[in-house]
Amino acid sequence: MADTTTTPYATLKAENISLTYQDGKNVVYAVKQVDLNIDAGEFVGILRPSGSGKTSLLYALSGIRPTAEGNVYLDGRPIDSASVSREVLRWRHFGFIFQQFFLINYLSVLQNIVVGASKDNSESRERGRGLVARLGLDGLEHRKPYELSAGQRQRVAIARALIKGPLVLLADEPTANLDHTSGAVVMDLLSDERERSALVVVSHDETILQKADSLYRMWDGELKRVR
Repeated sequence: MADTTTTPYATLKAENISLTYQDGKNVVYAVKQVDLNIDAGEFVGILRPSGSGKTSLLYALSGIRPTAEGNVYLDGRPIDSASVSREVLRWRHFGFIFQQFFLINYLSVLQNIVVGASKDNSESRERGRGLVARLGLDGLEHRKPYELSAGQRQRVAIARALIKGPLVLLADEPTANLDHTSGAVVMDLLSDERERSALVVVSHDETILQKADSLYRMWDGELKRVR
């Protein structure tokens, strides 16, 4: 396998990317000719209404779905290069916070978090316990997902995404199931993680994007800069 090592801090770059799907005889753009450059340590906020193409954009940025047009680069390397497995690249370098939590019901809270680490060892378990404390999950380490509230499950999924210190963190509505206090804790933590990761947060709530370095609006697959 070709060397997929990147520098400690990555830049994610999208050049004129589009995703399409077929609606009968019509080709519809889920993402339309988007250019986006995310520097190391940068917090990019994306405002969106429902059905605006934002989930498709996150899939394209991470290589979950190949683009119909354009290219995505991680630290200067195309993520769809034939010499680099997209699955390996995603596992090593991306963290995902999506609206579906995908927790494993027979594992405990701490075990679900450590699943996201590169290795299950004392170091990753210690970092996992630190994230548990930071996210207000103390005392729940041995509970199973079905014993948790939706907000607690969301925080477990956030910890799992953060545990390996990904180069790029993609978050889709990370505070959707949280009250104001818990949401503020999550956004503070994600902001702190910018020392490790480039951060992209998609939300309909502009208040959680106040600390973003740049803000965009997604509409009908097109991305427009707000500030």
